[in-house]
Amino acid sequence: MMKNLISVVFLLALIVPASAREERYRLYSKTDPSDTGGIKGSIVTPSKPLVAILAIPPDEPRLVYNGTISGPDRREFIFKNLPIRKYDLFVIYDDEFYEGLNLHRGDSTLTEEDHAKIKATVDKAEKYFLKKYIHRVEGESGRGNEARVIVTYLRDKASTNGSDHRRSFRLLMMKDVGPGWQIARSRDLYPTWTKPQYNNPKHHYVKELGRIRVTDAIKDIGGLRLSAN
Repeated sequence: MMKNLISVVFLLALIVPASAREERYRLYSKTDPSDTGGIKGSIVTPSKPLVAILAIPPDEPRLVYNGTISGPDRREFIFKNLPIRKYDLFVIYDDEFYEGLNLHRGDSTLTEEDHAKIKATVDKAEKYFLKKYIHRVEGESGRGNEARVIVTYLRDKASTNGSDHRRSFRLLMMKDVGPGWQIARSRDLYPTWTKPQYNNPKHHYVKELGRIRVTDAIKDIGGLRLSAN
């Protein structure tokens, strides 16, 4: 009986990453075949395979669309059946990611005190994740106002399969409630099991990845050469 129990535990450990993949793809917004718009293109640089590419409307960040990656080098992508609106792209590799998310209209007015309070709130959130890396924050200072934050959540502790760590990119929508900042909504972008060398991928903001207008046809944005702004 003990032998059978060990076998079951071993098999469960093996299927955890697959379960995580299924969980991740359930996060993404469904498209409507009646919508005929979309985005297609390719990545010229970096010259390495894409892991994932996401499209997020800046006016409705709860919607996150998952693009299809293709090509012999996995550097081509397409989004089909997108509703008519503007989109920001989030481009993911094993060791880095590029994003053009519009976090706030106009210039950010957050103060050093706002940044410190936002960091304190994020650090205390979701104790399962032992570390949080804040990459970019923009918003408006003052009670009742809002900010958006791009964060990597990390549990750098071996999981049941003995080696992988748990990591997630998050988009946080925060609100100043007076004594401090509160997480009003959290949008998971790409939760995954990861090797220790990929725990904290390098972040790059690329303005050209933002506010891509989609109408009723596939918009070809050509070959992108990504470099940090």
